[in-house]
Parts: sequence; structure tokens; C-alpha cells
Amino acid sequence: MKNYNLIEKCRISGNKDLIKILDLGNQPLANSLKINQSEVKQKYPLSISYGKESSLIQLNETVNKEILFDHYVWVTGTAEATKKYSSIFCDRVTLNTEANKDDLIIEIASNDGTFLKPFLKKGFKNILGVDPAKNIAEIANKDGVKTLPKFWQSDLAKKINNEKGSAKIIFARNVIPHVSELLDVIKGIQIGLSNSGSGIIEFHYSGKILEDLQYDSIYHEHLCYFSIKSMTYLLNQFSLHPYHVETSPISGGARVIYFSKTIKKKSLGLKHAIEIEKNEKINELSTWQNFANKVTIHRQNTLDILNTLKGKKILGFGSSARSQTYLNFCEVDNNQITAIVDNNPLKVGLFAPGSSIPIVNLLDGLKLKPDVIFILAWNFLDEIVAECRSKGYRGKFLIPFPNKPFIQKNK
Repeated sequence: MKNYNLIEKCRISGNKDLIKILDLGNQPLANSLKINQSEVKQKYPLSISYGKESSLIQLNETVNKEILFDHYVWVTGTAEATKKYSSIFCDRVTLNTEANKDDLIIEIASNDGTFLKPFLKKGFKNILGVDPAKNIAEIANKDGVKTLPKFWQSDLAKKINNEKGSAKIIFARNVIPHVSELLDVIKGIQIGLSNSGSGIIEFHYSGKILEDLQYDSIYHEHLCYFSIKSMTYLLNQFSLHPYHVETSPISGGARVIYFSKTIKKKSLGLKHAIEIEKNEKINELSTWQNFANKVTIHRQNTLDILNTLKGKKILGFGSSARSQTYLNFCEVDNNQITAIVDNNPLKVGLFAPGSSIPIVNLLDGLKLKPDVIFILAWNFLDEIVAECRSKGYRGKFLIPFPNKPFIQKNK
């Protein structure tokens, strides 16, 4: 049974002007953790192309969303840095929008409700989360964050609009690049948003992927990799107009774009971001072709370092989705890495797909007496290093990104 479709048109322009950039081979789904080490997971092609008209970088394959998201193991509130950012995000949203305490606020793909909780604390009572993962939505509802266990789409937006009225704020963090029915999702935002409201999309920024060589962020859940230009192209098709942009610490560097149904004056931040994209040629084909060449070199650099560590016990840290792309592309498995530490209890006791590396908690990982800790969730580097040191680890760290992998010695 074929559980994916090959996409031959640009996901936002509809044009057949795609140019293939990078092929990462056949890979298991990044979040399809194994119950036992011998379990065999289906693999799917994983590659990206460039759209000439829209400048969008997109995945060439779409795996059925029911397979990807019905039961999910990523919990937003796992990382302390994420929980801290949720309060900062709330402050920024209330500063840059015109929401009152009685206005409806909707989060698309709200996960466990981490980013809606600060709004509740500020006195916004009319909030609603929408998330397709039934197990995660149940967690949110138990925590007092009203959450619908559904996929966001235009029909649902109409239903919510009829029952609750239009929303003053609709935000979607790290989700728009995940959706296969992308145009319908944006249409849903356009339907659900009030005329004086603000839409907010946080997305893993293609410029940051280029800057840090973050090919580990390419996996089957991420169908699109947006720049300011390509995101604006998408929004404009639904008469939605960007007016402000901010940076986010999430995913190793993201952007948060604000938009509305009315045309507002562009902020200095947005004007500056547009200018940077032009100067750094972020939306040009040759830039992405160069990126693909660097990825091949990075893979070899990783294998060279691991070769120097033969005979040493290596413990991974962070069985994140991005780590699966990286490990499987480099063909690193449980022969090189003894185990991977993860702070998400839903993952502990399972095995990484493809590499078959067991996932453990930190205390059990340190009992293995590792010589090196391989920080796979490198976007939480400082938090992980501090946690390991606090538990008595005094050894070295192998840090794969940004750019060239290196060993950070004990300070």
C-alpha cells in the first residue's frame, strides 16, 4: 500500500516549475519510534525542490497526514526553553495586536496548550486550541485548555465562526509548513479572522536553514520551508497582508510573521527582513544548490569524527525528529551510539526509527558512563549541557550543528 504522494507542482503557486535540490534517501517517519529494536518501519523518499515563481523550498513527497499526526509523541512543554518562550510570545502578541480580554483567541495545532496558558494567566478567557492528535489534545483539556481534537480546515473555521464568532487572534506556531492541504488551512484563517484581527504564523525560516546548514530540519512532517518572500506570496493569495515580523528561538531559529485582512504599514522589522533576503540571495536557486553541496560535505565530516571515536562510548541526547533525519542520512546506528537520552517520558523505552538506538532517561544514560555525549537536539544546546553537568557529567560533547560538527572539550 502506497502511503504517500509524489508532488510535481509548487505547493503554493501550482506551477510545475520545480527544480530538485537535495535527496536525503529513503527514511522512516521521524516520529515513528519503535516499540522494540527488531521492528521494521516503512521508509519513504525524502527530497526537496525549489519553486521558481514562489521561491518556495518544498518536500517532493507527502505522506498521508493520518499516519503522521493521529498519535503524536512531541509534547510542546517538554523543554524549559519552550515554556519560557511561551510567556514571551504571549507578551509580544498582546503588544502587536489589538486583542481585548473577551476576544476569541485560537491556536492552530495547539499541542498540550503550552502557548495558550499564558493568555489564560493574563485574563483572556475566550481561548480555543485545535489539534489533531487525540492523545495530546486530551492532555491539554485536562490542564484546563479547551482543545478540539481536529485538523484545522476551512469547514471547521466556518463552524467555529458560526458558534463563537470571528477571532481577534489566530496563531499557528511551527505547523503551517506541516500541512498538506496548505491552501485550505490559510483559507480557514482568512474565514475565521475578524476584519480587525491579526493572524500570526511562526515558521522555521529557510534563511536560517541556509545559514546554519540545518538539513536535519528536513523530514516528512515539514512539507514547506518558507522565506519572508514565499510566505508573503502564500498569504497574499487570500488577501492577507504581512505587517510585522519577529525572530523566535524555536527550531534553531524561526520567524514570526503578523498579518491582517487590511493593509497596514510595514514595520521596520519587516522591511529590514525583506532587505536581508535580497542581499543574502536567500530566494535564489544557486544559493540552494550550494546548500546541497555543503550537506554532502557535512555528512562526511560527521562520519570522520565518529571514526576517530571508535572504541569510545557515545551517548546521544535528544531523540528529536530532526535527529532522525541526521542519523539516518549519515547511516549512524546503535553500533556507534549506545543510547539516546530524551526528557519526554512518552519516548523513553522506545527505539529510534531506522537507527534502532534505544531511548533512555538522563540518569540511566549517565549510568552507561559515556565518554562523549552527542547533542542531537543541538538547538537546545545550552540547556542540555547545563543539565548534564548538573548531574555530574564531566566528559566531552559532540555538537553536530550549526555548520561543521565539532567536539567541545570539557571546560
